[in-house]
Amino acid sequence: MDTKDNFLNKVCQEIKYKPARRGIAEELELHIEDIKEDYLRSGIKENEAEEKAVAQMGHAEEIGKKLNKIHKPKLDWKLLILILILIGFGIIVAILRDRQPLKTNNYTGSTIVYLVIGIILSIVIYFFDYKKIKKYSNLIWIIATIIMVVPFLLKGPMINYVQYMRIFNVTFFPPAVALPLYLISFIGNIISFDKNKKFKANILGINFNKDFFKILMFSIISLILMLNIPSTENALILGIAYLIILTIKIMQDKEGRIIKLVSLYGIISIFSIVVICTLIASPFRLQRIISSFNPESDPEGAGYTGMLQKEILENAKLIGEAETEIMSDEQNIINSESHFTFIFLIGKTGLLIAGILLLVIILTSIKLIINSRIIKEEYGKFLIIGISTLYILQSLATVLMNVNLGIQANVDLPFVTYGGVYLIVNLLSIALILSIYRRKDINEYDENTKRSIIGLFIEKIGAKERIKG
Repeated sequence: MDTKDNFLNKVCQEIKYKPARRGIAEELELHIEDIKEDYLRSGIKENEAEEKAVAQMGHAEEIGKKLNKIHKPKLDWKLLILILILIGFGIIVAILRDRQPLKTNNYTGSTIVYLVIGIILSIVIYFFDYKKIKKYSNLIWIIATIIMVVPFLLKGPMINYVQYMRIFNVTFFPPAVALPLYLISFIGNIISFDKNKKFKANILGINFNKDFFKILMFSIISLILMLNIPSTENALILGIAYLIILTIKIMQDKEGRIIKLVSLYGIISIFSIVVICTLIASPFRLQRIISSFNPESDPEGAGYTGMLQKEILENAKLIGEAETEIMSDEQNIINSESHFTFIFLIGKTGLLIAGILLLVIILTSIKLIINSRIIKEEYGKFLIIGISTLYILQSLATVLMNVNLGIQANVDLPFVTYGGVYLIVNLLSIALILSIYRRKDINEYDENTKRSIIGLFIEKIGAKERIKG
């Protein structure tokens, strides 16, 4: 007859994922003790009560094997395959750029080098316990802010009137790195929010929540820094991501959520009106927006790029290079600027290849949304929501901009647009999602939960009814 300790050891030996063993053992032990108490109340001695309780649980090896299936880490193959296809498109774009006679960069070689680095770092992230990141949310915000500020202090290179950062001859756009870091920090602070942390302002005599004040200040500073790069597009994307995360979090809180949502969107509405009035008051900005959708309104000015895109679309083939001189001119903005990747691909390969890319982008977006719904652990769920929001907004903005259906912006297509550090950041972001998905079936043990999944599982596989006292 197995003792309780022997039973637990046999069960745990069958569970391959070691981090899950402790929680499973604790949960099983609680069930054994509950059953044992029932036997003790019926007058059975303690040793015999424990033996009967263990026997009632069933075969240790069988339970262990079935629990192992439930708690076995899983790789999200569907998402991984979609990402690999997107990376494949990125390599195709690099090869097409390398074929240009006057090219000065080895796009393909650089892409492969950064891809290898990104994959190695992604493997580390994949096996890392993502929940440990949450306690470093403030530090992550500080790192992101340093990345945004340092280029100004060190006078980093200016490219198209935009401040870049250079480290060891590697040049990158600071918002590309800081944006996901700001979002991860924001999520960590939102999840850790404590409504009981309050302080009293000496001047106003009003009570403020410390966490609320910190989140508000962190968010405002991050958006201001984005605007000062300048990177209005990324500031808008980050602001929308903040709003989506905050809205979902408020919706989960049943207490006063209507008032909170009305207050939040009331403030957003006022801010939006101010922004719109500012745009209308600036003829240059207003003309830029109009020309993004109607390039003919200013073909030699703000609409120049839109006219090039329109010409490529009008002359695009189903398969093959568009019959236009634009695609043969390497110095043309379409062929030289990274954020025109989608229209570049249409011009070089045809509508069919670009259509396949668009389909993969849509499928990836859908898969990310599905993942955000099936993850139950709160922190992991919001991380997926945040990263997915970035991917979807960046992809949507780039594609629409490239076909004259969106405002011209300095936004790149994730995994496809050439950019070494940007590729690594995208790979690490997806690795974090895969790490969260990997642990999706591993129980989160809550002291306040009366019955866990394991308890239900034990009942399902045939544990007998407890003896009534």
